Amino acid sequence: MSSFNILQLEDRARDVDPDLRYMALEDFQKGLNDPKLQVRGAARFTPLLFNLLHDSTTEVQNQAVKSFAPLVRHVNDNEILRIVEDLYAEVEKASNTSKFSTSVPNLALRSVFNDAHSRFSKALSKRVVDFLLPQIFALPLSMTIDKIELLIDLIKCLGFVLTEKEISTIVLSLAENAFSESGIISKRSIVAVDSALDYISQATLDQLHKQTSFYDQVVQSICAKHDSIADTSAADGIFFSLLQVVLAQVKKTKRITLSEESASLVFARIIAKLNYQNLSSEIDVEDLDIDVLSTENSIREDALITLSSFLPCIPYDWFFHTYSTPITEIISAFISYDPLAYQDESDMEDYGDSEIEFSDDEIEQFDETSDSDGLASRLRLQAIVLLDTLLQTFPKTLSLIYHEELFAKAITAISDRNEPVSNQAIVAVFGIINSTFQSHESLFRTGSDVSMVTEGKAASRTPESQLQEKYCPQLESTAFDVLLTQKNISRFSSTKMLLESLISNLTSSLSESFLSQLLDRIREFNLSIKVYADIVNLYRCILTSYDFDTIPRAFVDYILQDVVHSLEDTSIHHSLVIDILQVCTILFRKASHDKEFQDFMNSTFFSALAEKITVKHYSSDVRQHLLGALSELIINIPLTQENAKWANNIFQESLDYEVTVNFTIENLINVCDKKPQLFSSQELCNSIIKKLNMYLGSSDSSLYADVLLLLDKLFEKTQAGDESDMRSLTLNVMELIQNSTDQNLISRAFKILGHTLDVIPADLEYFETLITKIINVKLVDVDDFNLDTFEFLIKQIAAHNTSTPPELFAIGMRLLTLKLFVSAKTMALIASECQLVSEIQNIESELVSYCQNNPGNIHSDKIVFDINFLGWASFTDMVTVSFDDFYAILTTDASDVICLAAARSLGLSIVRDMKKHLQAMLSCYQHFSAENNPKAKLLLVAIKQVLKEGAVKKEVEALRSIWDSLIQVISTKQGVLVHKDVSELRLAGDVLTRVTAADNDEDYQSKISQLLTTQSCEDCNEFLVYTIIVVIKQLMSRTSDVFDVGLMEKILQFLPKSNIEMKQAIISTLLTGIYNKSLSFSAILNDIILPRIYDELSPKEEFKKVIPMGPYKYVVDEGLEVRKLSYELISAIIDLDTSKIRKEDHHVDQVGLFEVLSAKGLNDSENDIIGLTVANLLQIIQNNENVITKIFQPTRVYRILDKAHE
Repeated sequence: MSSFNILQLEDRARDVDPDLRYMALEDFQKGLNDPKLQVRGAARFTPLLFNLLHDSTTEVQNQAVKSFAPLVRHVNDNEILRIVEDLYAEVEKASNTSKFSTSVPNLALRSVFNDAHSRFSKALSKRVVDFLLPQIFALPLSMTIDKIELLIDLIKCLGFVLTEKEISTIVLSLAENAFSESGIISKRSIVAVDSALDYISQATLDQLHKQTSFYDQVVQSICAKHDSIADTSAADGIFFSLLQVVLAQVKKTKRITLSEESASLVFARIIAKLNYQNLSSEIDVEDLDIDVLSTENSIREDALITLSSFLPCIPYDWFFHTYSTPITEIISAFISYDPLAYQDESDMEDYGDSEIEFSDDEIEQFDETSDSDGLASRLRLQAIVLLDTLLQTFPKTLSLIYHEELFAKAITAISDRNEPVSNQAIVAVFGIINSTFQSHESLFRTGSDVSMVTEGKAASRTPESQLQEKYCPQLESTAFDVLLTQKNISRFSSTKMLLESLISNLTSSLSESFLSQLLDRIREFNLSIKVYADIVNLYRCILTSYDFDTIPRAFVDYILQDVVHSLEDTSIHHSLVIDILQVCTILFRKASHDKEFQDFMNSTFFSALAEKITVKHYSSDVRQHLLGALSELIINIPLTQENAKWANNIFQESLDYEVTVNFTIENLINVCDKKPQLFSSQELCNSIIKKLNMYLGSSDSSLYADVLLLLDKLFEKTQAGDESDMRSLTLNVMELIQNSTDQNLISRAFKILGHTLDVIPADLEYFETLITKIINVKLVDVDDFNLDTFEFLIKQIAAHNTSTPPELFAIGMRLLTLKLFVSAKTMALIASECQLVSEIQNIESELVSYCQNNPGNIHSDKIVFDINFLGWASFTDMVTVSFDDFYAILTTDASDVICLAAARSLGLSIVRDMKKHLQAMLSCYQHFSAENNPKAKLLLVAIKQVLKEGAVKKEVEALRSIWDSLIQVISTKQGVLVHKDVSELRLAGDVLTRVTAADNDEDYQSKISQLLTTQSCEDCNEFLVYTIIVVIKQLMSRTSDVFDVGLMEKILQFLPKSNIEMKQAIISTLLTGIYNKSLSFSAILNDIILPRIYDELSPKEEFKKVIPMGPYKYVVDEGLEVRKLSYELISAIIDLDTSKIRKEDHHVDQVGLFEVLSAKGLNDSENDIIGLTVANLLQIIQNNENVITKIFQPTRVYRILDKAHE
């Protein structure tokens, strides 16, 4: 590693030439910031930098300021502290009474905090803060712009070391300073208060009662200070600004509210300054001082803003019982407050007779200037914001908003002469409409607070009915008479939002002429996608909400023409193309029955889309949407012969283009499934199959699944495939199966092999290859494998082969590994499909002979095969072996493999007649389990086999009987869960999970929740809890299903139990949840999951076992695997926090996590745990290097690095 010469830079930095000094500092910064250069003796440059801060050249001064931050990264803590102290001394020397400009040393000191904050460890930060705070707040307090700006940056960068007491002192001092100062100092003091409050949660260790007490003190202090000074508008403005900052911080916590005392105190101050009860409906304009009114209304505006901030800081009960009446009165009073409005038509006439004439623009400008109405428009605006905040904070207030006519007043406010007020009214009305239809059912639960507002009134007075019957006409009239006018058409984006809300929610309540009137206005103002791009969303809303036949044909034609012209416009933005294509897709689906529409699609629309697809400069995303839209057109619209040929060419060309091949295949799957006649050409199908076959032979595995799915669709829907293609395809598919471990892929490949046999019958070599290279190798364990497609393949072989059935059967018996379960299925399918009665009878006779003559001593693969074979053959009428025969074998002392085969066949044998034998099997399981008979597990295997057959989904009563019986059996188990119990409980959990998958009508998650509610950590049935954990884990593995994360919260209560098996199961289930249901888990990571896991990171004495070995004694930690699993879980959580959940506003406390890992993991006696800990800590640092600056002991970081190096 090379170094750079600081001595030479010093000489240049002292040169009389300012350009040389400038370049020397520039090189100094580059050297310090270059990770490839080794820096030595950087501290010796410090005195020179201090001198250069006073350089006569401004550019040199600026470079000196920029040099301090890189410098502190290369000096030790004591030198950094000395630099801070010396810089502050320079600040004091340079300080003046200026309220507007900061000194050069101040800029340098602040750059150290802002640009090198990662260098400040927790210990160093504390030393710096302990030095600077007493200096800044030294008495007598004289706050300058230098001090306040320095304080703000100090708090932002190093505030994490502040204690609760220090934050309290800072906040209270700054609040007092805000009142005593004026101008920029006062405003920046309020900003500093906001910065300091950011750290109160951390300083109080997230203890909610401490935070509430802290905010009580701050609120009371601010109110007391305000009361003690002169009552001026400036003081009121500062007072409300401080309250807004405090309330915003309370809201940010989302976990605390103001105390009742503080809430009452704040609200009383707001009410006093609003003075809303004395608003005059009429004002004598001649005697009115507009400046006085503006000053008074400015304070009212601050009060209304503060009131909006106040609402999220109180619980709903307080609002409903204490504050609802005055707040609704305030909204009602100010939403229409306009004291200078003309009182009647005569005023307007008098104004019109004036000799002074104004242009329309001048009048409009006057009307829309808030100063001209004494700031009344600002109050109307804030009243509407308050209404919107009320509904967002307390959705239950919807009925109250209707009852107090606030919705009506919001609609009226859309006509306000002030544009910002009107726009805000649209936003509020939009929110009320959407809330009405989202929550009207829950709002009117009997006995709820909101229902009390309108209790006893007719059902017709519900918010939904009022909106439909009373307000819909008013809203429609407002849209056309106020918004869609020459004056307001420029606000079409806001108008469109209201129109879309009306259309999507009130389609049936709008007038019959609504769409016709809307079209007239659109035409009148020449609205189109080119003029207003947002109109495309309005088109989509109309087409989605209305039945196509109810939309005026003229409107449909207008949309069609606009969309086509936009597609043909080469200058249109790519993102807008995607929006347009979504409208196209809806059109194709909804208007497919209209002959005139079909003709237009073929003559105009098709070419517009087809030509766009070939535009190479479009992104792959746009081209994907274009191909998707074209596919929808093809599916829904009968194509002309010419267009059909064009479509075929497009698909074939897209298959040759690497960028588009993936989504081309996806669209072909859709087209082939819904409109296979497009592939009526044998030549086309064969061409596509050749290309798909080529992709199967390539190394791009991402294509395999979709290629196989498209091939399946082609074979099912068309007469595709010639002999040469099928031979090549067969070889590629067989090779794919041999090389793949993806069960889903293998399953699809079996289906394709089955299809190829329609063209090329299977010969003996084909069957031999299938057995020796695939069945005997890839299907050894098929317990969780879906054999439906394999069954299709074997049936195809039985139907399409060049051999005789006996030859086929003989080859199978000779080559198959007979002990495999799937071997028996293969031969049973061939025997049943080919009606090989004699072969079945021979196997049946062999099994009967075995049972009669040698029940317990033969361990023959052939006997296993016979049992499995007859189990599969029991689906037919060609066997006489029954349920009782298989049960008899299961209960003998035969080998485990024979008993396992009997168990599976036992399950298969009852599928044909579930009612006859299921209850007997469940009773046997209950009996065996009660006696701790090891055969109980085999009966679970039998039940699982029943559930694997698709026919069971129709037997709802049987499914629920299985659930109830297993839960009852497991609930009666007593004692302590040990390792030998685990295999049976896992199997039972698997069976129960399969029941939940087959029975979609029952809410099994609620059943599980009820079961867990009956258990407690101290006194629980460990067997039942463990089984439920198994079920929950498997439920979370279904990524498409909705999962109740509350189940996981209930499971976590059992983690403290001193049972290794249960701990491992719970943590393993958490890991599954993190991977599969990450967003659902994000909300409980920090407060629920991690605190529980932290307890599992330390070795537990109860899990340490002493094992004597000769003269020595060895200590075995049986809890080691639990700890390893816990660290693996934490690793997953760290990755999750940085990738997904931060978008959901849920963050893991990585500083706290870092400190817990350091304290516990690095001190563990097991090297494996230390290694996992180091890996976790490095994960955190790599994700956010600032974490290490917030650790109190920086030596921990060095220790981590040492561990990593080891």
